[in-house]
Amino acid sequence: MPRIGSIRPSVRLALLRWYRRCGRAGLPWRRKRSPYRTLVSEFMLQQTQVERVVPAFEAFVVRFPTLASLAAARRADVLRAWRGLGYNARAVRLHEVARIVVSEHGGRIPRDAEQLRALPGIGTYTAAAIRAFAFALDDLPIDVNIARVLHRLGRRARTALGRGGYAVVSALMDLGAHLCKRRNPDCVRCPIERYCEKKPLPARPRSAKGVRFRETARYARGRIVDRLRELPPGKRISLLDLHGDLPK
Repeated sequence: MPRIGSIRPSVRLALLRWYRRCGRAGLPWRRKRSPYRTLVSEFMLQQTQVERVVPAFEAFVVRFPTLASLAAARRADVLRAWRGLGYNARAVRLHEVARIVVSEHGGRIPRDAEQLRALPGIGTYTAAAIRAFAFALDDLPIDVNIARVLHRLGRRARTALGRGGYAVVSALMDLGAHLCKRRNPDCVRCPIERYCEKKPLPARPRSAKGVRFRETARYARGRIVDRLRELPPGKRISLLDLHGDLPK
């Protein structure tokens, strides 16, 4: 896993100055950081845009303010609180992580990368993100935005040792999301343009034309989960009635 210390010091300073002026430091999981809030935000941000996550995150941490409260919750209540985010398996895995951390780690989210990756739904990227954001360790989680920035910067920007912290990761993410976009990057406003090699991005492979989303099993599963969420606690529904209630 790359380290934040591999970012050249002059690039790091320019990034941090830009982040203080233009970054998204007001995001709720950045404004008030804790290992638990970082864990929840990272699960929510998997495959979901930041704008959709913000209100869902704020409601979720009000409903389950601590790891212990999440671990003690019923699975159905966790899924209800997840409504609107999609990919409900993430909620199931997050709930399982909370239970494992409470039962096997004394209620403390691990700092160790191997221990993190042993938890459900936590891979190399999420483990690095938790270590960087929750514990300010020198890990650099590579998402699509950071990967794009580093690719364009080239080798010259990553030659010195040092430490950067979670703010550098946040700055790189925000830079990729707002300025260093795949198409039409805003190089004029980029704080590190002078260090950039402007390496062209590799071409994206063409994907075969697929079926419409409404025709996929994932869409059907989402509608089933939404209908079940609406049921009062303890209420059951037959498969025939469930089928009849689903949108056609």
